[in-house]
Amino acid sequence: MVVLLLLFFIVYGVHVTPVVAAETESATGNKPLRAKFLPPDGQRLLILGQDLESVQGYVHSGRFPQPAGITTYFSIYHVRNPKKDYGGMGLDNDLKPNGKNAGWWDAGIYNAWTSAVDYPNAVLAIGMELAEEQAENGLARLLAGAFDPEIQKVAGFLKKVNKPVFLRIGYEFDGAWNGGYQHAARYAAAWRKIVDDLRAAGVTNTAYVWQSSTSPADDSIEGRFEPDLSIWYPGDSYVDWIGCSWFLRLDESGSHPKATKTQRDLLEQLFAFARAKGKPVLIAEAAPQGYFIEAKKNANIGAVIDGPSGENVVPKDAETIWREWYQPFFDYVGANADIVRGVAYINCYWDRQGMWGPPYTSGLWGDSRIEADPRITALWLKAIKQPVWLHGGPALFTALGYEGLHLK
Repeated sequence: MVVLLLLFFIVYGVHVTPVVAAETESATGNKPLRAKFLPPDGQRLLILGQDLESVQGYVHSGRFPQPAGITTYFSIYHVRNPKKDYGGMGLDNDLKPNGKNAGWWDAGIYNAWTSAVDYPNAVLAIGMELAEEQAENGLARLLAGAFDPEIQKVAGFLKKVNKPVFLRIGYEFDGAWNGGYQHAARYAAAWRKIVDDLRAAGVTNTAYVWQSSTSPADDSIEGRFEPDLSIWYPGDSYVDWIGCSWFLRLDESGSHPKATKTQRDLLEQLFAFARAKGKPVLIAEAAPQGYFIEAKKNANIGAVIDGPSGENVVPKDAETIWREWYQPFFDYVGANADIVRGVAYINCYWDRQGMWGPPYTSGLWGDSRIEADPRITALWLKAIKQPVWLHGGPALFTALGYEGLHLK
């Protein structure tokens, strides 16, 4: 799931081998990267998401290498609540599979346990929801211990998964759509408590990802640029990777006259922060918003970006779509290979999901399924078969410095 909505319109019992953080020297004079599950020098992970159907469409097409990771989501506030399908975790309160998938606001189906076991040779990338639309005053209550049983269940889940996990706690911390995150100090304190509690419970197979929205839509909604991301930062000892989202064209900005930063500008702001900290970057959510791969067209995303959602429909052949979004994406990732060590692509037919489809009350997203067009498929394969990309397979976890894994 990309984002949560506010009321206003937006567009936007198994032994685990201890892991020693890998380190790679920086060629740019910044701090050398040091992080859990850091890929070998010159390589990066290719992760797929974000709901089960989207992943299955990509994998079951039989056209692509197995993903190096699978994206899923659950809500910390609901992981013990059977009436909320255990928040999308897929395990009951005895840590047994409950056989039910969670429907996230009519935005696809989610089951974190299924995502782990159905793709055994892939890491698991989890977006853990903390936004207070899920629980009134959730962050303050979490800090007071009200959700300690939920945190302990998350710990049990992570240990039961028993393979590398990238946990995006309270993802898109600077997104205007995430209620409660405007209290930056409270957000950072909640992050630290969660990590402290998971570590105290013996969780060792998890890298903690601190993810910005890097969104011109956020700037346009708020009418300002946020120059200091550090107010949300939990601290170097609590963060393994730094994450970001990327949906617009590289040099596209929002419509607000006081919010002129482009997607590129916001990425560069975050990358500079990551380099200064010596943390690798995971592009944790990425897709060409506004494009329809199968229908070969583009349309307005929404008023905060380019105009009324769904209007201004323009035909776009596969070559044009690739040239406008994908080629700049791959080029920019390659130009920042020192810091970008993982990419999570969202392979979704957004327009068929109620949250994202007509009448586009959440803005227009489109159709980002790689398998939906043969030319996009061919160009994607050419790009991801380069040796810089890590895919799923028996050797993946060893390459990430994680051994002795057996799912139970």
